[in-house]
Amino acid sequence: MPLVSISPVFHHDAYVGIWEMTESPTVFSAWYDEASRLYKSTIRQKEYVCVRALLHAMVGRNMSILHNGDGKPYLENGHQISVSHTKGFCAVILSKHHPVGIDIEYMSDRVGKIAGKFIREDEKALSTVHQLLHWCGKETVYKLFSSDQLVFFEMKVEPFELSEQGVVSISNLKRNVTAEVEYVVQPQYVLTYSILY
Repeated sequence: MPLVSISPVFHHDAYVGIWEMTESPTVFSAWYDEASRLYKSTIRQKEYVCVRALLHAMVGRNMSILHNGDGKPYLENGHQISVSHTKGFCAVILSKHHPVGIDIEYMSDRVGKIAGKFIREDEKALSTVHQLLHWCGKETVYKLFSSDQLVFFEMKVEPFELSEQGVVSISNLKRNVTAEVEYVVQPQYVLTYSILY
């Protein structure tokens, strides 16, 4: 089964799900027709149906994903959601009451080619994993504060000790607030997520 995990996080105020996208989008007939109407690309179709399959696994039923004026997604029942996908995986975080953000990126050194576009001069990210965590962490904070329309240099990753799992503080310099972003490093991907209390 392509479901990797569904885990409670942040004292059970939120749940994070990860799905390995190994199947053809046509396997999910419940969502495939809609995906094929929306997207010509089979990759986008696969992302669409796998996110819905993961969401179904997390909440136990089909549920529509809607978007507010900023483009931030939410569920038809009002619950908060954030979605991310990368090569081979998709990830979802859900919360009943609090804004959430998530990002997943496959493990690759290609991030080093664009590091100067998202890593500030006062940040330190020498390894590929550090660079991926800066990228994913800032994407997560961008989603968390979607109404701020942050750019990469309006976020600052505070120094942190790298491990397989941990927390990194990322400042939203527009608001002068800091988000605690949890991260997980796996051989295939880097995952970051956060909740705004």
